Amino acid sequence: CRIENCDSCFSRDFCTKCKTGFYSHRGRCFRGCPPGFAPLEELMECVEGCEVGQWSEWGTCSRNNKTCGFKWGLETRTRQIVKKPAKDTIPCPT
Repeated sequence: CRIENCDSCFSRDFCTKCKTGFYSHRGRCFRGCPPGFAPLEELMECVEGCEVGQWSEWGTCSRNNKTCGFKWGLETRTRQIVKKPAKDTIPCPT
């Protein structure tokens, strides 16, 4: 295994188990998780804090609850939470 701090490898470039004190993330071993990921202490892995779906289509332009033209209004779109974050990890975006 060519990966530093790796205890067990799937291949030369993919770690399946990191040495004690290191977190596994995409086949590599890190002292801490990269931005956007949270440590899952039980498994010593980095997990995504929250997973959200695709954005919806843009809604119609509106201002003061009335449909408007292409100027001076507000269009909105939404997305759903696909997977809630693990407890006490990174919260979902607004």
